[in-house]
Amino acid sequence: MLFVSKYGLEGIQKSVLMKTLPVGGLLNRYGIGNAYLIGDAVGSVIPTNGAGINPAMITAHLLGESLVHGGNYSVLIDRVFKPLMDRMVMFRRIGDPLLMSRDAMELALRVSRGYMASSIYEATLSSMRISTLIKFLIGNLLIRLISGLA
Repeated sequence: MLFVSKYGLEGIQKSVLMKTLPVGGLLNRYGIGNAYLIGDAVGSVIPTNGAGINPAMITAHLLGESLVHGGNYSVLIDRVFKPLMDRMVMFRRIGDPLLMSRDAMELALRVSRGYMASSIYEATLSSMRISTLIKFLIGNLLIRLISGLA
């Protein structure tokens, strides 16, 4: 109930039922003997967004490939899937302090606002046909001229 009191949830309901998602990355072992772990059981949930269905299918596929072709499931996971999971764990560790601090999140948004605006602008321009691009640029120029006159 520490979670409930920490976030002021006492009055919402009498008890809070929850389960955790394994977002800490892959386990150190992916099985033992002829018993193998896939999906959530092996820790394949994407740490940054909690997605688990696609990673579960990927781990199941890798296990199937190793069983059918006589490969080593652990080696296959380490080669194909672990690099992605390690990067996602790193991103999660970087992002968590931002998400837990309003001041840090506001600072990050202020710093990135200019980059996001220019990226959206560039993406919009790059996806336009030339005729639409010309209309867009003329419209943008007219708006600047009118704004300058007012």
